[in-house]
Amino acid sequence: MPRVDFSKIPAHIQRVDIAVTIHDAVNRSQNFGQVSNAFVRLVDEVTNREILRYDLGEDFSIETAVIICELYRDSQGQEWKFQAVGSGFQGGLQALCKNYGLDVQ
Repeated sequence: MPRVDFSKIPAHIQRVDIAVTIHDAVNRSQNFGQVSNAFVRLVDEVTNREILRYDLGEDFSIETAVIICELYRDSQGQEWKFQAVGSGFQGGLQALCKNYGLDVQ
């Protein structure tokens, strides 16, 4: 399970996007429409309390990569905020990386 320690993120980083992909989805003819009960959740490790939960549902029936949410600093840079994104991509990790201007070989 991935973990984010916000205290260790440098001050110049203003946003962290959380995304999921299906490994080798194109070659294996898989997509998120075939996944049932898929969700991402954020949990406070100190209190073990679920802060948020994002259910993928059936909205991504042909997508192989999904930007779930973004975590961003408020305008004063003092506090981290959450925003659901729910942006899907066909083409897996390569398509997701291209969205951010990255070239994947």
